[in-house]
Amino acid sequence: MKILLLVPSAGAAFSQVPDRFKELSLGYYPPLGPMYLASYIEKFSTHKPEILDMELEKTTPDDLRNKIMQDDIKTIGIYTTSFTINNVYKIVKSIKEVNKNITIILGGPHIDIYYEETASLPGVDYVVLGEGEIILKELLDCLEKGEEPSTIKGIAYKKDGKINFIGKQPLFENLDELPFPARHLTHYNKYYSIIGKNDVATSIMASRGCPYRCNFCFIQYEGKYRMRSVENIINEIKECITLGITEFLFFDEAFTINKKRVIAFCDEVIRQKLKITFEIRSRINNIDDEMLQKIKQAGCSRIQFGVENASDEILIAMNKKITLTEIIKVINATKKTGIDIFLDFMLGYPGETKEQINKTMKFAQKMNPDYVQFAITVLSPGTKIYEDALKTGFLKTDFWREVAKNPPDKILPPFASDKFKRQEMEQFLRKSYLKFYFRPRYIIKRLFKLISFTEFKRQVKAAYQLLFS
Repeated sequence: MKILLLVPSAGAAFSQVPDRFKELSLGYYPPLGPMYLASYIEKFSTHKPEILDMELEKTTPDDLRNKIMQDDIKTIGIYTTSFTINNVYKIVKSIKEVNKNITIILGGPHIDIYYEETASLPGVDYVVLGEGEIILKELLDCLEKGEEPSTIKGIAYKKDGKINFIGKQPLFENLDELPFPARHLTHYNKYYSIIGKNDVATSIMASRGCPYRCNFCFIQYEGKYRMRSVENIINEIKECITLGITEFLFFDEAFTINKKRVIAFCDEVIRQKLKITFEIRSRINNIDDEMLQKIKQAGCSRIQFGVENASDEILIAMNKKITLTEIIKVINATKKTGIDIFLDFMLGYPGETKEQINKTMKFAQKMNPDYVQFAITVLSPGTKIYEDALKTGFLKTDFWREVAKNPPDKILPPFASDKFKRQEMEQFLRKSYLKFYFRPRYIIKRLFKLISFTEFKRQVKAAYQLLFS
């Protein structure tokens, strides 16, 4: 059985960071979820997966309709988030107009929270919860045989006016059992980071889950943290090198959680003389001088830290379990290594004042990292701050549940601030970017650190979009 795995474009569906700012921090990253699904199906079944990244390929609705008709596709899986469910549902309706007999399967983080609402939508045949590799393979086996998947855990579907769901599938205990993501089914040479050094970059994950409980974050995989072995990660990197890929973006929520494994990974990169560069994400309280020196030696070019705020009071409210003193210490230690620093900040957290927002802006300028990303705090589904907003009455309706039940044309996520209106928050956001990126001190610093014409072109484009938007 052939299955087309779609990665829909977010387009103008939502705005946590207004469109004009997105080019500053993004690029095009390979869709790891669908690539893992495809590789598992390829290895453990006779089904034939295909991946279509609609954002990368700039696929229009007409393009998709034509492809479905020309390729005689009978089964389609669509990656779904709460922020893109409106675009996903437009695609669902469009597909059913082409052929109402096409089987449509939705999966992704949105489904984990709102599986009943999503499975109830007209045109949606099945939804997959949790880690979908085994589930999707078993579902395709049933569909090919013409059998009802009534005994498969991890799926939900309509039956006799009700939603049939018998429970979740257990999470993978051993991630090394998963085949490497099916990059060969994508145009892998088109993916890049806007702040990368090379023409091509790929995303990679060394673990799944996160053991921390930040109040603004949705805890996927039930918070269960599992790691791949160093040998397994190294083998994937070597496979990528054969494809001409030498720049890697580790998408782990916190790559540095386990110091022993990080050191072992770096030692192996060094021992095998792998000529790579890589970016990691790290918590402030999960890294030390020894680790910084080792990852620098192994090829780490950039660390993205979730600093979030410059006020200890707000950090406590976020349940970040870090302090401003710790933040300053780690940033200064990282600077000494020469590794680029990327800091994430959130503006407009519940209870945050104008003075605290300005303090965060000034702190970003004072620390003078290589890159920053500012984001307006959104009440995202499945987070503690969203549940709190419902309990206190700050949100008058269950916004995301209503979106799941009846996806609108455009989603405007509720901002978390209880002190500022949407327009005011967007003004704060614009101000924060302009004040950081257009300082003479910063511009001079970046010019001296640019190492390739590719890097220069991308950053000029980002600056132009920001300045003239």
